[in-house]
Amino acid sequence: MNSSRMRIGLVILAIAALVAACDEPRDVMKDTQMVALEGATRAEVGLHMNAGELRVRGADQEALLEASFEYSRDRDRPVVDYRRFGDKGTLEVRRARRNSVPFGRIRNRWDLRLTRAVPMELDIDLGAGQSDIDLRGLKLQRVEIDMGVGEMTLDLQGPHQESFNVKIDGGVGSGKITLPSEAGVRVKVDGGIGSVDAHGLTKQGGFYVNDAYGKSAVVIEVDINAGIGSLDLRVESPVKI
Repeated sequence: MNSSRMRIGLVILAIAALVAACDEPRDVMKDTQMVALEGATRAEVGLHMNAGELRVRGADQEALLEASFEYSRDRDRPVVDYRRFGDKGTLEVRRARRNSVPFGRIRNRWDLRLTRAVPMELDIDLGAGQSDIDLRGLKLQRVEIDMGVGEMTLDLQGPHQESFNVKIDGGVGSGKITLPSEAGVRVKVDGGIGSVDAHGLTKQGGFYVNDAYGKSAVVIEVDINAGIGSLDLRVESPVKI
């Protein structure tokens, strides 16, 4: 099978999964969970969502995670696993059954609030659906995202006290990424067949940079391997959170 046919097949499967993920079921189960830091002073967080709607926020709270879930199938039941190794807490949130294709009438919604109290590394697998990831105020050390299929909004505005790297593997759909103006930002975009719109950034060689790049002690390096779809990059002044 040539690459064009593979891409067409991927798009068809993606559309089917996305439609299923957004369809409304009759019976919905709800759950809330809280995870304490248990003395950890830094955290590594993995969020693995096969299909559905994901909302992530930073919050001024003692707990590492405060979460609410809605799901219509037991296989989509969220599993929350937390372990502490020395001063580091390791948190994983995933669905009960891995690697199944979501067909039929389903609901799967996660609303997650992460503490702003400790430095954090984030790994996020989005699957199919919609995601709204607002990381403002988090003490980020590293961010890696697999966009999957659907729509993603990502807010990386500050304040930021330390430099960090962001890696994004694009999927099928669209992504909007809001970047800070007060920290230096350099974005590299590779691959893909979609469009890239950059607002508040200038092109320098193979990179997009903001006005603070080269002037600020804090630098955010963003590496995007774009997929099939569109990418909207924009720099905005900080707002109170």
